[in-house]
Amino acid sequence: MNTQIIMLIIVAVTVVLVVILWQGMSVAKTQMSVDQTDQFRKLAEQATSAEQKSADAQQKTAEALEDMRGRLAAIEKLLRDVQ
Repeated sequence: MNTQIIMLIIVAVTVVLVVILWQGMSVAKTQMSVDQTDQFRKLAEQATSAEQKSADAQQKTAEALEDMRGRLAAIEKLLRDVQ
């Protein structure tokens, strides 16, 4: 009788420990997933910011080039008129 009770207690404790470990692993896995999602979100924000900066720089370059083209056309006209 005592052996059966001891075995029952050992089995019950083992089952409880397995359930606790299983749930702990589930929580850890979920936390890792949340952390990974946050990292992806930050990476996406950085990429968006870098893309916006690049577009702004490209726009400024295009404006400067257009200004230079206008000035060059004026210089060419002036040189033609002088000749």
